[in-house]
Amino acid sequence: MLRSRLALLLATAALAPLVAHAAETAEGSEEVVVTAPLEGARIESLQGAEVLKRDAIVERLANTLGEVLAGLPGVSSTFYGPGAARPIIRGLGDDRIRILENGIGTIDASSASPDHAVGADPLDARRIEVLRGAAALAYGGNAIGGVVNVIDETIPTRIPERGWSARGLASYSSADKGVQGGLGLAAALGDGVIVNGDWAHREADDYETPLGRTPNSFVDTHSYALGASLVKDWGFAGLGWKRFETAYGLPPEAPGEAGGHIELKQDRYETRGDVRIGDGFARRFDFAFQYSDYTHTEFEGDGEPGTTFNNKGYEARAELHTSAYGDRLTGATGFQLSHTDFEAIGEEAFMTPTTTDDYGLFTVQRWDEGGWGLEGGLRIEHRDVDNAVAGSRDFTPVSVSAGVFFRPTDNWFAGLSVARTERAPTNVELFADGPHLATEAYEVGDPSLGKETALSVEGSLRYASDIYSFELSVYRIGFDGYIALIPTGADVELDPGETLPEYAFIQRDATFTGGEISGSARLGEVGGFTIRADAAADLVRAEFEQGRGDLPRIPPSTVTLGLAADNGAFKARVELVDIAKQTRTAAFETETPGSTVLNARLSWRPLADQDVTLLLDATNLTDELVRVHTSFLKDDFPRAGRSFRFAISASY
Repeated sequence: MLRSRLALLLATAALAPLVAHAAETAEGSEEVVVTAPLEGARIESLQGAEVLKRDAIVERLANTLGEVLAGLPGVSSTFYGPGAARPIIRGLGDDRIRILENGIGTIDASSASPDHAVGADPLDARRIEVLRGAAALAYGGNAIGGVVNVIDETIPTRIPERGWSARGLASYSSADKGVQGGLGLAAALGDGVIVNGDWAHREADDYETPLGRTPNSFVDTHSYALGASLVKDWGFAGLGWKRFETAYGLPPEAPGEAGGHIELKQDRYETRGDVRIGDGFARRFDFAFQYSDYTHTEFEGDGEPGTTFNNKGYEARAELHTSAYGDRLTGATGFQLSHTDFEAIGEEAFMTPTTTDDYGLFTVQRWDEGGWGLEGGLRIEHRDVDNAVAGSRDFTPVSVSAGVFFRPTDNWFAGLSVARTERAPTNVELFADGPHLATEAYEVGDPSLGKETALSVEGSLRYASDIYSFELSVYRIGFDGYIALIPTGADVELDPGETLPEYAFIQRDATFTGGEISGSARLGEVGGFTIRADAAADLVRAEFEQGRGDLPRIPPSTVTLGLAADNGAFKARVELVDIAKQTRTAAFETETPGSTVLNARLSWRPLADQDVTLLLDATNLTDELVRVHTSFLKDDFPRAGRSFRFAISASY
């Protein structure tokens, strides 16, 4: 831990001048969702949306993106230990959730296996946006369950008010003896040229649970970023580079054995811009391009390298935003293309080299009459998947959506949307053929798989005022040809005396039904503190049709109750999270017991009107044993027990 403590000291020391000169930098009170093609207030999105600004990210900060977002209404995590956890939205994960970084895909290997980390790190994120429900029109069929967009400062988008700006974070957590630190600096060089640099580090030991230390659950992460842009009255355009490196432990294959670990590295090069055209029909033109070089190696318990995964590729995206008829008709029309070369090398490689090419054209339009409006869109895409051994397949998914919304009175919004979305199968679903120890299965793809089609209906009702807020979303998604990994009942012999159960990708019709509800109320003033209460609950049921049982690893229902006090300088919050027992299981699953977790948080802004925050966070105060039903490692890696975290963040 010597290196981690030095990193913490470095980050804390660097924060000192920021604390002394910090100044408030507000982003504005209205939560605008920039991930949606039709940017607008979060409360008026036809699909459920969450926006986490920097303060909220720091409050929720964890080792992985999935764990930062877990607990938001409708959002859970795969939790393959503290090093790898991908978001699950409304019970949908893997290739049905699109992970973006600055509005464009991450190009990693996280959707191929639950033990693969996501390339987008929340540690240096400025904001994170989550869209619940079908976002396939803008981002493709693999966004059928939703989108997570991690937005950072690699490419500057605005000129610092004082000619330069700085931001920093340092934290320590007790359950894993973990430290986190980050520093960022942006400077104006003149004539609109802005440069930016970021550094972030995270290091944690094996974490503590009510059952004791979890063996081989360490994490060691670094990221570095450099970027520059030209910021003018017409918008911005810039270039950036980011390196993400992480190493994390994997559970031992048997008690008493040494566990393996993964070492991952990704270089990401990107350019993006937002050009304001004028006040006519064409208003803005957005563009983005990124190239990624991703590799990770899985090391055995004896330290010998095992399987290596490589994924290189690029993605490009462009959107033209338009307005007509006195701004009553607004829209976004664009194209998207990507290319990836994926390969797994080693004895446990479960797929041969495969290239994937995607092309897409889309348009989304909204007609707004004030009291009511209509929204609709169309996307046509094409996918070519070429495997070095099994040959190639191509698909042309088409997705359409339509919706209507109403503003019956001030502060109220109601919406109803219908979408028919097609998703092409992935390279893994088509061509997997080998042992996959992360899932403890021998996985077999099916090159004859067809497109997966989903018909989704979602209704939403929202209200927001200074005193009360309320949100309700209900949905039903009917899948025609849902692609699932199902045990065949056979065993595959790898070595004499060593076998794995065979799992195959098949297509069956399935239905997802559920909803989220949340609300808050200002209860009054006590001793100068504003007291608010809030509550949230979510539920999803997923089952194969024709009586074929429930889908595997569907998150149980969750209820969260919170009470908060705020006087501007101090904020305090206590929350109770009740996770239901999951009894609706697939044939090869076991039930997962429920749990109730008590959390508390206290933050202090010691300097009036300045952006310096000291945070004391306590999670799982009752030291509850929490097993994650959506995790392949629910019996090996429960969530951490009682933990305390101290953090300091500042910006100038």
